[in-house]
Amino acid sequence: MTVVLGADVWKSGWVAVRTVEGRVDSVIARERLAELAAEQDDAAVIGVDIPIGLLDGGRRCYELARAMLGPRRSSV
Repeated sequence: MTVVLGADVWKSGWVAVRTVEGRVDSVIARERLAELAAEQDDAAVIGVDIPIGLLDGGRRCYELARAMLGPRRSSV
Protein backbone atom coordinates (compact mmCIF):
# COMPACT_ATOMS: atom_id res chain seq x y z
CA MET A 1 0.00 0.00 0.00
CA THR A 2 1.47 3.35 -1.05
CA VAL A 3 0.56 6.37 1.07
CA VAL A 4 1.49 9.87 -0.12
CA LEU A 5 0.79 13.14 1.65
CA GLY A 6 0.78 16.61 0.08
CA ALA A 7 0.88 19.52 2.54
CA ASP A 8 0.53 23.28 2.26
CA VAL A 9 0.52 26.14 4.77
CA TRP A 10 -2.66 28.15 5.38
CA LYS A 11 -3.78 30.84 7.83
CA SER A 12 -4.66 28.32 10.59
CA GLY A 13 -1.62 26.06 10.23
CA TRP A 14 -1.13 23.22 7.75
CA VAL A 15 -3.52 21.26 5.58
CA ALA A 16 -2.71 18.02 3.79
CA VAL A 17 -4.33 15.60 1.40
CA ARG A 18 -3.53 11.95 2.08
CA THR A 19 -3.73 9.51 -0.80
CA VAL A 20 -3.62 5.74 -0.67
CA GLU A 21 -2.78 3.97 -3.93
CA GLY A 22 -3.39 7.24 -5.79
CA ARG A 23 -6.88 7.88 -4.40
CA VAL A 24 -7.79 10.59 -1.89
CA ASP A 25 -8.14 8.98 1.52
CA SER A 26 -8.52 12.03 3.76
CA VAL A 27 -7.84 15.73 4.31
CA ILE A 28 -6.01 16.62 7.51
CA ALA A 29 -5.44 19.99 9.19
CA ARG A 30 -3.02 20.63 12.04
CA GLU A 31 -1.52 23.71 13.64
CA ARG A 32 2.08 22.53 13.11
CA LEU A 33 3.71 20.66 10.25
CA ALA A 34 5.59 18.48 12.75
CA GLU A 35 2.27 17.26 14.21
CA LEU A 36 0.93 16.43 10.79
CA ALA A 37 4.05 14.53 9.76
CA ALA A 38 4.31 12.62 13.05
CA GLU A 39 0.85 11.15 12.52
CA GLN A 40 1.75 9.83 9.06
CA ASP A 41 4.29 7.15 9.89
CA ASP A 42 3.04 4.98 7.02
CA ALA A 43 3.58 7.68 4.35
CA ALA A 44 6.15 6.85 1.69
CA VAL A 45 6.48 10.54 0.83
CA ILE A 46 5.35 13.85 2.31
CA GLY A 47 5.50 16.70 -0.18
CA VAL A 48 5.46 20.23 1.26
CA ASP A 49 4.42 23.11 -0.98
CA ILE A 50 6.24 26.17 0.28
CA PRO A 51 9.21 28.03 -1.21
CA ILE A 52 12.19 27.92 1.10
CA GLY A 53 15.41 29.90 0.84
CA LEU A 54 15.11 31.74 -2.45
CA LEU A 55 18.50 33.44 -2.50
CA ASP A 56 17.65 36.08 -5.07
CA GLY A 57 14.88 37.56 -2.90
CA GLY A 58 12.01 36.11 -4.88
CA ARG A 59 10.78 35.25 -8.33
CA ARG A 60 9.55 37.90 -10.73
CA CYS A 61 6.36 35.95 -11.51
CA TYR A 62 5.47 35.98 -7.79
CA GLU A 63 6.08 39.74 -7.56
CA LEU A 64 3.81 40.39 -10.55
CA ALA A 65 1.07 38.11 -9.22
CA ARG A 66 1.18 39.77 -5.79
CA ALA A 67 0.88 43.21 -7.36
CA MET A 68 -2.25 42.12 -9.25
CA LEU A 69 -3.91 40.44 -6.25
CA GLY A 70 -3.77 43.36 -3.81
CA PRO A 71 -5.22 42.27 -0.44
CA ARG A 72 -4.96 38.58 -1.41
CA ARG A 73 -1.24 38.86 -2.28
CA SER A 74 -0.23 36.57 0.58
CA SER A 75 -1.91 33.72 -1.35
CA VAL A 76 1.00 33.66 -3.79
